[in-house]
Amino acid sequence: MRHQQIRHFAVMFSILVGVACSDEGGNSDDGREELPPTTFQIDTNRITVSGISSGGYMAGQLHIAHSNLFSGVAILAGGPYWCAEGSILKGLGPCLTGDDIDPSRLLNYARELSDAGQIDALANLTEDRVWLFHGANDAVVGAGVVTATADFYEPLVASGGIVAVTDVAAVHGMPTLSVGAACDTMAPPFLNSCDYDAAGDLLHAMYGPLHGRVAADSELRTIMQPGSDNAKMLESAFLYVPRNCADGESCGLHVALHGCQQSSEFIDATFATGAGYNEWAESNDLLVLYPQVASSKVAPANPLGCWDWWGYTGDDYATKAGPQVAAIKSMIDALAGLNLP
Repeated sequence: MRHQQIRHFAVMFSILVGVACSDEGGNSDDGREELPPTTFQIDTNRITVSGISSGGYMAGQLHIAHSNLFSGVAILAGGPYWCAEGSILKGLGPCLTGDDIDPSRLLNYARELSDAGQIDALANLTEDRVWLFHGANDAVVGAGVVTATADFYEPLVASGGIVAVTDVAAVHGMPTLSVGAACDTMAPPFLNSCDYDAAGDLLHAMYGPLHGRVAADSELRTIMQPGSDNAKMLESAFLYVPRNCADGESCGLHVALHGCQQSSEFIDATFATGAGYNEWAESNDLLVLYPQVASSKVAPANPLGCWDWWGYTGDDYATKAGPQVAAIKSMIDALAGLNLP
């Protein structure tokens, strides 16, 4: 397994730092109507975020930067806040292998940012729920990465606030009940049929008891992503709108972040329809926002369409001012019809 990790690291490093002489990746054109965000009755006490792989890193950045907004985070195969310290070498080195990550150093930096007002007060995290996942057969991200994430959060949340799942025999991908490739096969769209409902498990961890999953037969909308050009994101995101939410009832909001090669450029809406969130959202009055990052074959090179966890959008990538953090926050504000704190 160790040799597999090194091999995956070498491949990803050569792809990501190589600059091809072709046009930058364009925006998805999947034929859906791009609708302006509709205002919903969002319960601001029920806003959470999750992500897989690079989306896991972005989920942690959103959670820490806007801890006054989010009440819980789920990070699948992702590491602690500011793991890469603004360096692609660290991002594709220790932050993949799990070696030489110092959670106390990262926490001290987060405290400095908090004191400077660049992220929300870390005291907001005390009652939050943190759910972590590492597939037992994951050969891309080492188990030490997720351990470091738990160690980072441990001083910040109350006892019992962290749940780590490490016993599912999954490779590097989003585990589902029955959608995707075999559980031991790593292949696009990186959804894996593991007879394990990761989306349901993480939503239970953050929201408590839920009504059972039902058919996701409501509307999956396509909405604009404000600030997408500066953030290296696509023009539009997906939004799942349960029937009750569309009818004006109070609803929570969950932000679900895809991993590398899982945006609409690569797999259309497959992550949004197949990851398992919508079935729980429908029965529990949760909007699900699926932001979409853009790929690029020119500087800054990001051909796999990964979220920024090492700084390709700028030095402030992990703070409130980070272009991708800010763009997602703007979407949440627009959906709520408020300028949320």
